[in-house]
Amino acid sequence: MKKRPVRGRGNPIALPAFLCILLAVLLLGVHCLGGEPAFEALLTRLATSERFVAGALSLELGPGGQSPVVHTPAKAASGLSLPPEPEEPFTEDEPVSESAFSAPALPAGAFSCKAETVEVSGTTGLSFDVDEMLRNPLEIRKTDGPQVLIVHTHGSEAYTSDENYRYVSEEAYRSTDTRFNVVCVGDRLTEVLEANGIQTIHCRTMFDSPAYNGSYGRSLAEIEKQLDAHPSIQVVIDLHRDDISLENGGKMSLDWALDGQEYARMMFVIGSGASGLKHDNWEQNLNWAVNLQAKLDAAYPGLMRAVNLRKQRFNQHLRPGSMIIECGASGNTLTQALRSIELFGGFLAAELNG
Repeated sequence: MKKRPVRGRGNPIALPAFLCILLAVLLLGVHCLGGEPAFEALLTRLATSERFVAGALSLELGPGGQSPVVHTPAKAASGLSLPPEPEEPFTEDEPVSESAFSAPALPAGAFSCKAETVEVSGTTGLSFDVDEMLRNPLEIRKTDGPQVLIVHTHGSEAYTSDENYRYVSEEAYRSTDTRFNVVCVGDRLTEVLEANGIQTIHCRTMFDSPAYNGSYGRSLAEIEKQLDAHPSIQVVIDLHRDDISLENGGKMSLDWALDGQEYARMMFVIGSGASGLKHDNWEQNLNWAVNLQAKLDAAYPGLMRAVNLRKQRFNQHLRPGSMIIECGASGNTLTQALRSIELFGGFLAAELNG
């Protein structure tokens, strides 16, 4: 059943504004009465309320339209441990069903045609010309030596359990078991690229564990290390899965169907220098993503979401051809994500092979 996205309700600022004022008054009172523990418990509940947090941010940043959600932390202090969610028990001795994937053959003429245009979302305030990029594409072709680097800045991001991949979350939709998180998706992408002659380095380190804060700094150090050791690398993929909450508390599943099978929709996320950090390659990265997506849109309409251009740099300043790939969302299953990344891997390999 298709799930509906979150719908706004009333003024998102009013309740947080009132509560912030009320809490300021109460803080002095509870301090005098020795009620700090109870007050801390109340603050914890508010900090985990998505609606309250969004409204509180609006007090500082001003209200705005809803923007795409990209690799949002499961909670404010993601490095802290949470008790496992009450899911169906799983033991190491219990066999896990492995689905046999066979990616569909690329449609005839997949690389001889493009979609007429590509949608780029985001509110960076930067100027760019998608049509000009489509007329003058950045082409990256196969070279000697390792060409693709795959990392996972948020490697513990996991999916919704299904009959093929059942696991117990260490926290909401996260796991450090690489059989069930996005590292497994990176393993599959590596296999497909290597099978098609594209030498690939897959860094399986989870830079968000045990602490979420600082994960991009840790992945940056690894990317720099690999680029120094392997100058032939031209494409750097930071592989994630998205997280979009529904108003009923559930998670959105980004579904796409082909030949009767369910896939997870994917999205290219491109960083820029709009945050103030130096990033001279962002237009080249956007050009690469736009042209790759134009061919994917022509071959597999609906598989890709709009290219998302962001203010943050996301470590993409080191190589033209760098991108984040959001493969599905937490509401999707790993089965769907593996189907999608295998299809994409075959497509990317064909593009690099020319």
